[in-house]
Amino acid sequence: MGTFGHGVGVGGPSWLAVCAGLGFVWVLVATSRAEGDHLATALRGILGGLAALGVASIGYGLLQLAGLQLRWSWIAAGSWPALGAAGVVGLVEEGAKLFGVALAVPPSRKGERTLFGTTLTVASVFAVAEAAVALQGAGWPVAVTRVAFGPVAHGLLAAPFAVALAEVAGLSRGRAALRVALAVALAALLHGFADFCVAQAGWGQAGFATALLAPALWLYARDRLPVPFRWVAGISGRNP
Repeated sequence: MGTFGHGVGVGGPSWLAVCAGLGFVWVLVATSRAEGDHLATALRGILGGLAALGVASIGYGLLQLAGLQLRWSWIAAGSWPALGAAGVVGLVEEGAKLFGVALAVPPSRKGERTLFGTTLTVASVFAVAEAAVALQGAGWPVAVTRVAFGPVAHGLLAAPFAVALAEVAGLSRGRAALRVALAVALAALLHGFADFCVAQAGWGQAGFATALLAPALWLYARDRLPVPFRWVAGISGRNP
């Protein structure tokens, strides 16, 4: 994701302290419902989030070597071909978060609550670390808002593959891989569409809200829809 605003630029120790503080709060929130050792879940999630950022950086570097320049200014230009570029950004970042989650989740998984807590921790650390790097020079109000609420967006966008990972037990390796791959593709599509909408005047705000509301409503339906209707969205109804 790109820088969304400028002004009195953020940077230096004060900016890093703000990012670290907000990141710490989000890690506490993310691990509060995890089962077992909360400290271990937090440490795994932090390392997974940093690893995800590293993988995303490598992915962007490889795309650049291949001649594909993904610049926020291009997406912000508003042309529909830029939607494809936004989709590539979504695929890189959601794929990187999946890698971070897979790295951070304990081998035993210790239940869905731990998996969901770990996923939110990875997504939160990824969002804060990404903002800390990408928003250097941005205005303080925009930058702090992005760091404070970026974990919400990244956590919601990770919901499809978090659910898929939670429900692959008992499936064959091929079916499990397919389910996770489809979930990552859905997360990448939502991520790309959300980024594209941010750059659009007028309807863009509604589109961005819709992209983030979709996984939230899906998670709500996962627990609230009557059992006969859950198959329509591929919902098992197991509680996180």
